[in-house]
This record gives sequence, C-alpha cells and structure tokens, in this order.
Amino acid sequence: MAATMVVGALVACVYVALIAMHVAAIRHGGTATGHRPGLARWLAASGERRRGNAERDAARRRLTGELGRADYHAVMAALAARDAVEHPLQVPKSRL
Repeated sequence: MAATMVVGALVACVYVALIAMHVAAIRHGGTATGHRPGLARWLAASGERRRGNAERDAARRRLTGELGRADYHAVMAALAARDAVEHPLQVPKSRL
C-alpha cells in the first residue's frame, strides 16, 4: 500500500514538473514544436487574462459613467505601462 502511494506521488511530481516547464517555455517564447497541454496554456495565459479583465472592467465602468474620461485614460495608461514592462517591444536588428 505504501509503495503504491510513493509511486503515485512520484508520478504526480513528475507531471507537475513537466507542466511547470511547459508554462515557463510558453511564457518566455519557447519553441512552438509539439503539443502544449491545455493546463500549461491556461496557466501561462493568466497574466493576459488579468490584463484583459482589468481593461474590460475599465471600459465597462467608463460606459456606465463610473469613470470619467481622465480617469479612464489614467487606468489605460497604467495598464499600458505594466504591459510594456512585462512584454517589452523587441525590434529586429537592421541588416544594413
């Protein structure tokens, strides 16, 4: 009984480690080869969902009148600044 539990725990640990490696590869622009598990894609996209939810909430609040124009612009500027830090623009080097 104990041996079965140990083997089960080892398999679970290996699976968690593999998912963590997939999440890291997806977040850091890993290669697109192979199939990515759905859970890994979901975990890697959590930051995108968070930013999308914040933008959606700001737009909803603006449309309902809870946010003024200046406040909406401030919220969107803060979201853009956070996105610029998390995903800096990478320009390819010139061949000239």
